[in-house]
Amino acid sequence: MKKIFLIVIILLMIGCNKINDEEIEKTSKLINDATKEEVKEPSYIDTNPIIVGLYKDGKLVKEYNKKFKSQTDIAIFNVVFTNDSVLPKKNFKTLWKEYYNKYTDISDYKIGFEIKVDINGEEQKNIMLNPENQHKIYPYLYAYLYDDIHSSGYYSHVTMDKVKDNTIYSSIKLYLHKKTNEITSPITLTVFTYKDDNDFIDGTYRGNSKYTITIYNK
Repeated sequence: MKKIFLIVIILLMIGCNKINDEEIEKTSKLINDATKEEVKEPSYIDTNPIIVGLYKDGKLVKEYNKKFKSQTDIAIFNVVFTNDSVLPKKNFKTLWKEYYNKYTDISDYKIGFEIKVDINGEEQKNIMLNPENQHKIYPYLYAYLYDDIHSSGYYSHVTMDKVKDNTIYSSIKLYLHKKTNEITSPITLTVFTYKDDNDFIDGTYRGNSKYTITIYNK
C-alpha cells in the first residue's frame, strides 16, 4: 500500500510540474525505498518429533468422567512420550525413561500444560510451564505438577522454590476447590512439549506435539 501511494504521488508530481535535478534525486530515492522488499519474520517450522499422551492407570485417556465435588481430586494424569493405548506394566519411572530414550536429541524440550474451563459461561485458561500458575483458576480449579522421574519414596507436588533445571513435569493433578456449581463446561486438559518462546504465539502453544483430554462432570 505504501509503495502504491508513493508512486501515485510521484506520477502526479511529474505530470503537473517541472522538476529539477534535486527533486529527481529525491524522487528516485523514494522509489527505491518504496520498492525494497520488506524484511519478513521467518515462518514457524515445527521440528519437534515428540508424540505425547496423557495416561491414567496405564491407559491412554481420551475422555474422563468425574462428579465435580468441592475439595476433591479429579485425578492424577501421567505424561508419557507415546500414544500407545495401553502401557506395559512397569514402574512408572522406568517406563517413562524407556519411552523418552526412544527419541534422540530431545533434552532441550520441556513439558507444559493448558487448562480451559468455563466459569459462569466465561472461558478461563491456564497455561502452565511451571508451578507458578497452580492456583490461577481460583477458587474453582487447582493444578499440581509432579516430577516422578527425580523423586523417590514419598514426595509432594513441585513448588517454585523446588524447581531445578532438570525438573520434569511427568504428572499433573487437578483438584476441585470451591464453587464447583459455577463450573459450566467440561474441563479440557492439554499436555504439550516445547523448546522455547518460538513455540508460542500470543501466549498460546502453536506446535504439534500435544494431546488433549476432556473431563466431564458426571
